[in-house]
Amino acid sequence: MESKLEVLVKSASELRNKQSQKLSPFVSIRLRGSANQTRWISDETNFDWNETLTWKIRGLLDPSEALEVEVLHKSMIMFSQLIGKTQISLQDAVKTGFMSVEAMLEDQSGSFIPNAKLLIDVTYSTPMDERAENPSIQTAVRKKSWISVPSLSGGFVKRALPTSQPIDDSEGSVMFQ
Repeated sequence: MESKLEVLVKSASELRNKQSQKLSPFVSIRLRGSANQTRWISDETNFDWNETLTWKIRGLLDPSEALEVEVLHKSMIMFSQLIGKTQISLQDAVKTGFMSVEAMLEDQSGSFIPNAKLLIDVTYSTPMDERAENPSIQTAVRKKSWISVPSLSGGFVKRALPTSQPIDDSEGSVMFQ
């Protein structure tokens, strides 16, 4: 059985390094010892990657697992230098299939970097997902209500408010979300 985790690395803001030089950051994310990374962006102050990183996972994720995230500066002379890091619990993604995270970043000493944030979306799918097994099933789309709650990594996670209201897909059938 194989499941899939997709991480959309949206953007980062207020990134700084100790030398106050222009940054060329990229994001490296590790899960179960396997790392993926974004491309690096040169010489800006706010960074938009909008890049999806994908892991194919043998079996299912455990809700206690976490992503290890590092934002690094690509140096042309030396090894890549750490700008900030965070861990993101996958508990919400495992339970609901999706989570949106605004993570605060820590420096090497574990202190939060003022105003530095990383925005990512996490989508988790398993072979048990009805949509994955039968792509002919049409799902209704409706606007969800969201709340932001503090995450274990120090940032905020957007959670969909629970609902048991029926959704009309305009073709005569009713589904529950």
